[in-house]
Amino acid sequence: KPSNEVRPMNLNNQEFYMTVEEYQRLQNRQKAFHAKFISLLSNCPRNICFRELMAICGVQNTPRWLRRETHNYLINMLTQPDGVSSLIATIYNGGLDLGADWKKLDTLSQLITATHGKNVDQYYEAVCPQILDLFFSDKFKHGTIIANCCIKSLYDYNPRACQKYIIEVVCAPLTTKKEPHVIKSEKDVERCIEILTKCFLTEDAKFKHLPCKVILHVATPLFCLYDKVRESACSLKTNLRQLLLKIFEEDTTREKLYSAFLGHNTSAGFGNYVSSEFGPTGGIEIIGLNESLDYEKLADTIFDLVSTAKDLSPSLFCYMLKFLSNQNEWSCEIEQPKTLETEDDKIERITMQLAAHKLLSQLASTSTVQDAQVKDPEPLLSFIKSLFDDYTKSRSDETEENECEMLYISLMWIKMILLEKSAAIKIDLFKDFKTFLEDHLKNSNMPTQLKSLISEVVACITTHDSRPRSERKYYQDLSSSSDKFDEALKDLADPLLPVRAHGLVTLTKLIETKDPYAIARNAIILRLFEENLKHEDSFIYLASINGLCALATAFPEKVIETLMLEYIDMPKRAAISEITVETRIKLGEILVKTTRALGEMSVVQKNTLVNGFLCAIRDTDPFVRASGLSCLGELCKVLNYRLGNILTEILYCITCILKTDKVPECRRAAVLVATLLFRGLDRDLLSTCTSDMIDLYRELRILRDDKDPVLQLHVQLALEEIDRIMRDSLFTGFPTLKKTISELNSMSIR
Repeated sequence: KPSNEVRPMNLNNQEFYMTVEEYQRLQNRQKAFHAKFISLLSNCPRNICFRELMAICGVQNTPRWLRRETHNYLINMLTQPDGVSSLIATIYNGGLDLGADWKKLDTLSQLITATHGKNVDQYYEAVCPQILDLFFSDKFKHGTIIANCCIKSLYDYNPRACQKYIIEVVCAPLTTKKEPHVIKSEKDVERCIEILTKCFLTEDAKFKHLPCKVILHVATPLFCLYDKVRESACSLKTNLRQLLLKIFEEDTTREKLYSAFLGHNTSAGFGNYVSSEFGPTGGIEIIGLNESLDYEKLADTIFDLVSTAKDLSPSLFCYMLKFLSNQNEWSCEIEQPKTLETEDDKIERITMQLAAHKLLSQLASTSTVQDAQVKDPEPLLSFIKSLFDDYTKSRSDETEENECEMLYISLMWIKMILLEKSAAIKIDLFKDFKTFLEDHLKNSNMPTQLKSLISEVVACITTHDSRPRSERKYYQDLSSSSDKFDEALKDLADPLLPVRAHGLVTLTKLIETKDPYAIARNAIILRLFEENLKHEDSFIYLASINGLCALATAFPEKVIETLMLEYIDMPKRAAISEITVETRIKLGEILVKTTRALGEMSVVQKNTLVNGFLCAIRDTDPFVRASGLSCLGELCKVLNYRLGNILTEILYCITCILKTDKVPECRRAAVLVATLLFRGLDRDLLSTCTSDMIDLYRELRILRDDKDPVLQLHVQLALEEIDRIMRDSLFTGFPTLKKTISELNSMSIR
């Protein structure tokens, strides 16, 4: 600063003394320099400006005023449009090497997301939209990774700002409020889902992903959108499914999510139920809030969602057991005179309960849930105990029939677990339950059929044998089974579905144990199974299929034709009944099992079986296509590869799958079938269908460089089989050549 004081006479000449004139001169020089500095920067490309200004900031002896001006100008450039991308281009002008540049990327992310300037909100309002634009930028090869690193750095540095300027902005189309005539366009919804997918589902740099809890407030809208597109060909379906499965990974919120998605708790803080429609370009647009929930459709959607994840089905099953256990208590509270309930409320409550029972039945039929109950049956046993308690307390209530039906279903689950999974089960876990059932057998008011089923469950627990299936006798001695046969027919006429299913199971057991009385009447039993095959209930349907499988040796042609027609016609029935993809896959496995049991007799039904599985390979569901290919491979093995002209169709089908199908599982299954054919046909393959074989070989050569490592392994095995066949043909198909080589070798030795 200049001083107006008089300069002392004795001051050393080497000491600097600032005068007003000197200070004014320096100020004028700074202003002139600043004007030229700004003029120079405004005429330079932005990436060069970033580079040179950062170099100035890095010099130690830079004047303070110049450092300050440089810093302010850097911030100003960063907040301008494309400022963030210019900074990234400056730092990574030679390209981003993910293997070596992680530290540089972390530094860049922290530089962008750290607070600059006094107005924090204004800075983030300018920078955060640029970060989101990186997801769709064509300037950088790894734009998604850079954007995720910046967002993760912002979340670590300032979680509130990340939630406000990133998450809420991205999820804005899903946070629909009670505003009339507010429509979120297809473009907005698609952009939202795409950014969420890139933020949470990309395989690259998973450690830079945000925790899923930041999008829990839009979990319900995401589920509603998936509910809408689940049965369509919408391109968002896969991403929505994967996002929901990602959200389900957190154990602490899983049951709350089940409650919200099924409509049991609409105020759980996971967002509103939105109503959506398909847009003109094939996307989906949100048109408002959904005031009336379809509980059955929600239950079907969540079953479809969890059926592909091993951990989710058992946890949803346990939640449904808890929900239904508490449902009767809630019903009793509602029915108190002090509580008011309208007819609409009552209908809604009953609808919700029926949807819950249906979902529980669907879950119980899956092998994943059954295996989980073998390991820990306590939730199911507690649920059955609560059903017994409620049933005995309210025998005169109007819900008696429903509760009795649930008791039948639950006891049949226990019986099925004890019979089918006995080798892995720990019988000690059922000892207390056996005592509980024996106490209820003493109840004189218990229906006769329910007592009979309880006695069977008690007998299964008492006579439990953990030896492998092949080493023990499974069923009771039914040598004098005319009474059993008559009881089974009586059960089939019962109005209760579980009792009818029990009758079908009894008939199946009689056939499998080769009971003379039942074998003599196998034509009648076949007709009964065929009639019940048309039933919509999954228990009766699967029991009928298993029964037909047991009759395959007696009526091979009839049984295979019936099961194959059902297998082909199943997609039409799936739209109006409870038939799931898993059921169709299971039926395909049963057909292969039946064919394997018939052995040489199955050659007669070769065309029917192969054509049926080829139809399944054209199904819209990828799991059915993969299952159809797997069944086709097993069938070829059972037929000992005696395929005739059908081999051309199979090879052509495999080639088409490899060329057009984008689902990895289907392509893997197709290559696996090709490998089995090469291994089984051996050199006959070259003489039967040369042109189709060439097309398939070319496609396999192309797939050697596929991104899927599992598919690469399958392709390698298939090509090795072809290589083996060609080597065998060359060295065993020309004996003269072999002899000549031998003679030459012997001559050279001499």
